[in-house]
Amino acid sequence: MKTDIQEQVLNLIPKKREDAITSKELMNFTGLPFRHLKEIISELRIIYPICSRETDGGGYWMAEDERDIKEFISMISRRRDGYNKTIAIMENHICDEVN
Repeated sequence: MKTDIQEQVLNLIPKKREDAITSKELMNFTGLPFRHLKEIISELRIIYPICSRETDGGGYWMAEDERDIKEFISMISRRRDGYNKTIAIMENHICDEVN
């Protein structure tokens, strides 16, 4: 069951990539802080294929097809890989300090 704020966010997310709505616009329309907005979108993604992008103006939209979903997965996978690399590098500093 969706909460009122989840319903509001869901209704603001467009059905087409070309109409993507930015986080800033969503925050302005809903009054939500960024972190809370991200939590709500994560919860909604359990049921709805909400895609996003950080380039070309950024924004959120409802996946139009599997290509949108695959591109989104690829984007967040690259981000995850970058984080994992940074974690490994920083863990080396912990090992260096212990030795």
